[in-house]
Amino acid sequence: MIEIIVAPDETREEVWELYEDYAAELAELYDEKTRRHAHYTACFDEYWEQNRRTPFLIIYDHELTGFCLLTDTGTRYVVDEFYVSPLHRRRGFGRAAVEQIIDYCRQEGRHNTVGAYVQVGNTDAINFWKSLGFHDTGRRTRIGGQRLIETETDLEKPSAV
Repeated sequence: MIEIIVAPDETREEVWELYEDYAAELAELYDEKTRRHAHYTACFDEYWEQNRRTPFLIIYDHELTGFCLLTDTGTRYVVDEFYVSPLHRRRGFGRAAVEQIIDYCRQEGRHNTVGAYVQVGNTDAINFWKSLGFHDTGRRTRIGGQRLIETETDLEKPSAV
């Protein structure tokens, strides 16, 4: 069974280790160099320290298999980072996690949309978000050396037919 929970503070180090795997995988995808940090960055810590940010754990069989870092921007929710370990991909873990995170956003009820940033050229990730009903907004942004596509979906529940 897949569990999606808000990450308690005591899991921060474990999430950071998985985050570094995620960063290394993205760097390899784009033929970039990345270095591992002895401690997490200030931005990473903010997911545990700021009310507008929420870290989620994706757990399968009591094992951390992924994470989602969510921000309430004041106008919408944004998935800043999303990762499922390679061993657990294409098994429905990501879909289940995103569906539960969307339900979390609906329950919070402050905004009508949730967005996700996807690196330009990461077709697997682009197709993943599209399969979940996210669409390309046409907006592009650059964070550091990363070029990102902004995607989003409406949080209104589909009407019953």
